Amino acid sequence: MTLPELFRHRDLFVGCLAIGRVPSKRTGERLRAGRYESVLDETDAAAFASLADTLLHGRGDTFSIVTQGYDYPSLARCPALEDDGRCGIHLKGKPVTCEVVPLDPLVPDKLQHLVLAGRNQSALYLGNDCIQEGPHADATLLVADGRIEDATARHALARRRSALEQEKAMWGRAVFESLRKDLFESPAALARIPAGGFLTISIVPALLAVAGASVRCRERCLDYIDSQLALIERRIAQALLRRRLDDRPVTQELRGFANAFQRARTLLATPLASRSEDRAFAASVEAYLSSADAN
Repeated sequence: MTLPELFRHRDLFVGCLAIGRVPSKRTGERLRAGRYESVLDETDAAAFASLADTLLHGRGDTFSIVTQGYDYPSLARCPALEDDGRCGIHLKGKPVTCEVVPLDPLVPDKLQHLVLAGRNQSALYLGNDCIQEGPHADATLLVADGRIEDATARHALARRRSALEQEKAMWGRAVFESLRKDLFESPAALARIPAGGFLTISIVPALLAVAGASVRCRERCLDYIDSQLALIERRIAQALLRRRLDDRPVTQELRGFANAFQRARTLLATPLASRSEDRAFAASVEAYLSSADAN
């Protein structure tokens, strides 16, 4: 989910930052997914490098820094799901990251068939039974011959990549720099990022990156913090009633998020010096934070 999407659904999703390693790809490298294999040529490696340069952070070792919703894994369901199993926000600002499923915006279009094959094999990937090989009369062909055939999926993938690029520009670079010394340049800290997974931390660094753009941005961040504190309190109260041992680490992390929100609220209660006196910049950040409201 993007930061504007989390702002829109602030009473539904607890927001956090998710940081993952994305290994660079090299010419001659073999990518495998089940019985499928591709040996990357120069064009493939260049396509990966182009996506990394546009969407990721760092040189050599590259990292993804994204905002996402956070909840108790034991619930095994999205907070937006209704009792009948339908998405409650499908027509009310459904996140682009949901629309792009099951494709991966960090993989070139030519190799999306490997993404699908990997999803199909993964027991952790929800809905993998709907991924079938070959054309079917009752289903839309998604990828074929190194192309994304379905226009809706192609558009969703482009929108997700555009959103990630905008996130990088609006707050991603600032967050990367703020964490460079304590995380990205520390081998001990980097070891906390699980292989093939994400390190989740408070979303506060992203909020601080945009709050200084204008008074309106600061006010929106404060409103978001208040909503998140109330939501975290409700989520923890519900977890305590469930009395599950496997919920305890999540409860501990949510309490850490709440503490970070409280500190940020104290900091933002006093107007921050603007990052720029350029009203055009302030207007662009304000428009960005409001971009999901009309969807």
